[in-house]
Amino acid sequence: MSPSISLLQKLGFYVNLIAVIILLDYSTLKGQTTAGISTFNFLTMPHSAKATALGGMNISSIGEDVGLSMFNPALITRKMDGSMHLGIKPFFAGIQQYDLFGVSHWDKKNVTLGLGVHFLNYGNIPMTDIAGNELGTMRPTDYAIQFSAATDYIQNFRIGSTLKYIQSSYGMYNSSGLSMDVGLTYLSPTNLSRSSILVKNIGTQLSTSGVRQELPFNLILGWSKKLAQAPILFSITADRLSVWNNTYYDPVYATENGMSAPRNFQNLLNHLLISSEVFIGNQFELNLGYNFSRRYDLNIVNQVNGLNGFSSGIGFKLDKMQIQYGNAAFQSNFYHHFSIVYQFKDKGN
Repeated sequence: MSPSISLLQKLGFYVNLIAVIILLDYSTLKGQTTAGISTFNFLTMPHSAKATALGGMNISSIGEDVGLSMFNPALITRKMDGSMHLGIKPFFAGIQQYDLFGVSHWDKKNVTLGLGVHFLNYGNIPMTDIAGNELGTMRPTDYAIQFSAATDYIQNFRIGSTLKYIQSSYGMYNSSGLSMDVGLTYLSPTNLSRSSILVKNIGTQLSTSGVRQELPFNLILGWSKKLAQAPILFSITADRLSVWNNTYYDPVYATENGMSAPRNFQNLLNHLLISSEVFIGNQFELNLGYNFSRRYDLNIVNQVNGLNGFSSGIGFKLDKMQIQYGNAAFQSNFYHHFSIVYQFKDKGN
């Protein structure tokens, strides 16, 4: 049997495995008719400052960004060997988010591995009874521990998968789960375009303090194009493709405020994120993003809605370190995201 046939068989096995898992989870997919009905929604938050700057998600950016590969395992490459990403996001109301992800290449099996933690701390929150009497405080937390692996099977194609153990603890209420992500990317021979497909959060709750809920399943497509004669990269990402109505719509609130349900064209736009990366020399980059769904959800009738949906950031590269900053607008507020990527191994190794 030729090596190419063997590789095709392996790829076919993985594709069939994904299809079987999705079919087994069909009952979950049928229930996802609107936004905001799943558990462990912290898994949808961007893991890195660059992802925040690019609209909150990018699964196809061309380059070796460790933070983006934490979200899409197919972006993990052997060039990231010995790299570690640390992300810190001081969110609203004292909420803190931390993301740690390290990458190591396994030469013998030609597999690149990643290990990481996605953690949210909500601070100290008073616990009260039905009459409002304080009974103490609780410190709610969410976290996911993930193990990723990626490899090449066919020229210019790369496949990756992530297995995650998920835990939420809100005082006396606790929940745990297990999920898997599977991604596939195609990088053109010219290295000027990349296409990606990513299946997120295939899995289930292992334990819960109440009614069992669905995980935030997601099917995402992404495409990035780098200009041959200019240091600019454009990306478009199609999010939540398993759900047509991708927005939160409350008919009671809408009627009271003279709002109407989103039309088909608005529903289409609300699946899209667009972004650009501008490279200034070999050390600086400027990142810009726009999230249609975020703007639609945050806009308020008869009020100034400012920069809702817009995001931006910068990156600075040193010999062994990258420093990234991203922000996004929510009404009159901005949240800020910081990332540091450190290369522990010499680039020549």
